Order: sequence, then structure tokens, then C-alpha cells
Amino acid sequence: MYILGFNCYVFNSAACLVKDGQLVAAAHEERFNRRKTSGEFPREAISYCLRQAGITLEDVDFVGFHWEPSYRFHRRIGLILRYLPESLRYYGSHAGRFGKMLLAEHELARKLADCAPRYRFQRVRHHVCHAASAYLLSPFEEAATLTVDGSGEMASATFGVAEGNRITLTDEIDYPHSLGYLYVALTHYLGFIPDCDEYKVMALASFGEPEYYEAFKRIVTLHGNGRYRFDLSYFNYHKGKRNPWVSGKFIKTFGPLRRRDEPLTQRHLNIAWALQRRLEDAVFHMIAHLRRTTGKRNLCFAGGSSLNSVLNGRLRREAPFDDIFVQPAGNDAGTCLGAAYYIYNVRLGYPRNYTLEHLYLGPEFTDEECRQALLRHEVAYEELPPEELVRRTAALIADGEVVGWFHGRMEMGSRALGSRSILADPRRPEMKDVLNAKVKHREPFRPFAPSVLEEAAGEYFEDAGASPFMSYVLRIRPSKLSVIPTVAHVDGTARVQTVSRVHAPRYWALIKEFDRLTGVPMVVNTSFNVMGQPIVCTPQEALDCFLSTGIDHLVLNNFLVRKDALVGAAAQASRRAN
Repeated sequence: MYILGFNCYVFNSAACLVKDGQLVAAAHEERFNRRKTSGEFPREAISYCLRQAGITLEDVDFVGFHWEPSYRFHRRIGLILRYLPESLRYYGSHAGRFGKMLLAEHELARKLADCAPRYRFQRVRHHVCHAASAYLLSPFEEAATLTVDGSGEMASATFGVAEGNRITLTDEIDYPHSLGYLYVALTHYLGFIPDCDEYKVMALASFGEPEYYEAFKRIVTLHGNGRYRFDLSYFNYHKGKRNPWVSGKFIKTFGPLRRRDEPLTQRHLNIAWALQRRLEDAVFHMIAHLRRTTGKRNLCFAGGSSLNSVLNGRLRREAPFDDIFVQPAGNDAGTCLGAAYYIYNVRLGYPRNYTLEHLYLGPEFTDEECRQALLRHEVAYEELPPEELVRRTAALIADGEVVGWFHGRMEMGSRALGSRSILADPRRPEMKDVLNAKVKHREPFRPFAPSVLEEAAGEYFEDAGASPFMSYVLRIRPSKLSVIPTVAHVDGTARVQTVSRVHAPRYWALIKEFDRLTGVPMVVNTSFNVMGQPIVCTPQEALDCFLSTGIDHLVLNNFLVRKDALVGAAAQASRRAN
């Protein structure tokens, strides 16, 4: 049985394919259309999933979609009426999106079906998809569930309980009281791109102080039964006005908006600190309620706010649960997983038989495809046996070279995990500035993450455990701070990926060889892209990024590539002959 799941028309469109409960493929549409956080219909992502399984849409039994437009629609109408006439401008401009949601089934058939499809198209509520994406792919037999995002059909946070194949959402907090939109609004206020740059604000918060914390406590108040409410007089977004997202009252209290070209001041850093802390307060308030009312010992967390790895690290250390599972594709992209598995496990009642242990679910490319891409460029390259390739690459990184690493199936989710990564030496204090300025072309305050051998993580990080998805910010052990300065954030933390020999054997072997050479069992890992662009998908995109940045070497499957230009017809002819 094949089940296709997809999401679109908001942000982070994606698709996945499940066969008899096993996850065959999953990918973001942005990796194919090259538009970051794209919300367009995921035609290419769906096509990839079908190709990976060797089937067509006519072979699919069920299709799951992440939105139920009719659910609590009267509440949206009520908001429009309450904030007339300002609300008409925004909600009028989004009427087309709502219409597309209604017609998603027809769009799928129109764009991808060669004949009358036989599949059954099913809609699943947005927050049910989020909860299902976390719980049904977790290792737990029962758990409390929490979803926190901007908003679904109406909910911005939902509480739930799950046992076996059952998921029940027990309560919800509705838009516009939205922690997700709070973070988005402040992202815009601080001069970054809303619905895109929230992770930058999270990074800034580490530099801040509690100057504005009491003011944020007045904006977001905590109430009984795990609930919270906003003082909406500080915001404009709920009225449909999003330039700015905050009101004159907010600006009077905290100062003027920052333009993107303006320097960051301590005021901005302190606002980011208060925002991050109040988000954490609210989430801990909700999970304390969940623990009391459900009695469950495990927690499953999803929604856009579950990508906040600082929050997740604190949950890992302090949450009143024995264990937690954070959906690594926690934003809207993960709802394609939830829609598919909710249909398979809950509506159809098939037993759970899959646990999400890795995210290497995207396209991969053959050596011949890589060779053809190389032949279109004047670069020097060698084809090497895997063992020699690993040895040479580890030595280059140990010598201070920056290496683009392209191997195997592309990662699902927002983070590079060793298939489409840029790698460097974590021991060099200057490497952070080199990567930010010459490679990533991004702000200098942004930290870099370490990929560490799973078995060695506890030696360098507190509360380490398995972290294959880079979901948690952990404290670096004080004795190791001077050893790995490149990955140490200003507060002595790092967003950690642990690398398993089982799920990423070549990447594990590379780090193991680097450990043999240097005594340090980790490398710097940042996504293979530059600021504002999606992570690379194809060999051609990897080469384009390599040639336009300060990356020194590129590993493209079994090829080691340098930037030395080959000149002369003889050299070109010799290369083509090989």
C-alpha cells in the first residue's frame, strides 16, 4: 500500500511517500524550485517521491493533505469582522491561498495524474498532522503531545495525548494568541525576514541581557490549564497589518524598528533575549500542564517552534518527562509526514512499524551524473576509492581547508546532516569568521554546529545522548571549550549532531579519520548553501556554490575537486577521455 503525503500554500512545501508503513522518500519543494521556504504546490517533490519508488500517481492508494479548510472557519470570519476595515486588506490578499487549499485535490490530479486517479484523497487537520508527525514516528508507545506554531486552520498551540495508534488533541490555544507569530513579529521588528530568519533571532538572544523581560511578561501572560494570552494592543498582525507586525504601543515601549542595514545594538540583543526567554516560559508552562493532566512519561513536540534548538536543549535538560522526541522537520514540511502516517496508522488502523532514525530521504546521484557535471566546468578533479577519499578529505580539513561534502541521499528537514554539508576544522578560532565571511556570506554573530561521533559526544557535551537531527543546543564541557572554539557559541553551547556509523557510514568514517589525525572526534558542519538560498540538491548546484564561494575543495560522491583551472585543448580532451 502506498500513501502520499504533501503540504503546500503556506510555507515549506514538501512531500513524502510511505509504503506499507515504511518511509520511502521525503523532500522539500524548495530544493527543486530553488526558492527558499517555498509554499508552492510541491510538484517536483511529489514527482521525486514517486520516481524513488518506481511508481506513478496511479499506483498510490491514499493521499494525505495537511489542511482542513472548513475546520473552525467561523472563527476566521469572526476575526475579519472584529478588525474591519484593516482586516480586509490582509485576508482579501489571502483568499486565493484559501481557494487553493480547497482545490488541492484537483491540482494534484491536474498536474501529475496521466489518467483518472484511483487514490482516495483525505484531509487531516494541520495540528493533527504536526502531532502525528512527532508521535507516530517516535519510539514511544504512549506520550503527551505538544504542537506550537504560527497557526493552523485556527489553532496556534495544541495539547494532546497518544497511546498505541490513537492521538487525541485535548485542548488548543487559538490564533491570534500565537507564540509562533510572536517570534515572527519580533523577527521583522529586529530587521530580519519574517517566516524565514527566526533562527537568527534565536542566535542573537545569547548575547542579550534581561532588560526587557518584565515588559515581555506583561505582553505574554500565563494562565491556568497551561494556557497563555497576549496583550494584543502591542501588535498589528491580527488585524491584517504586517508592515510593521508590531503596533505603535510596542514601538513606544521598546524603541524604533531596526532596518536591515542598521547595526545591531545592545537594545536589539536584549529584546531578543526577552523574547526567547518568554517563549521558553510559555512552553514550560504548557508541558507542566501536560505532565499533570496526562500522566505520560514521554513528550512529543512539533510545530515551527520545535525548530528552536535552544528551547529543545532546555527541554532535554529540564522537562518533567523521562524522554522527549522532537520532530526534526517540525515546521510545515513535517506535516506531509503526519498526514501520511495519520492515514496509515490511525484511520486505517495498521500497526506502527516505523521509527524515524535518520533523514537521508532525498535524491541521490550516480558517479556518472557527477562526472557529467564536472565536465561542464574547468576544475581539476580525481576519482578516488572511498577509503582514500576519506583519508584525503580528513587531512585537508585538519590542514585548515574548507570542504564541500556531497554524498548519498539529500537530507529532509531544515538542517544539513552530512549529505549536503560544508565541513571545517573545529579547533581553529579563526574558522568561524572565515566561514561566515568567505563561504556562507552571512552575519558574523551566527554560530556553527558540530558533527560529533555518537560514541564520543558525552566526552565533549553535557546531557549528550543521541542527537542525530541537530535538534538540541547543548552545553560544551568547560574543559573542552578551548579545544573546539569554532563551534562554541558566546554562551558556551553548541547545536550538536551525533553521527551514527549505521545511518551515515561514510560521514562517520570521515570524522573517525579526522579524530585519528587530530584527537578531536568532530568536524564543523554547516549547510551546503549561501545565505538566502536553499541547501544544494544536485551535483550542478554543489559545483555552482563551490565555485562562487571560498570553499577550498569539493567532495562530489567519489570525486575530489579542486578549483585549479585546466587550460589547453589537450588537457580538456584528456579529461573527457577519462
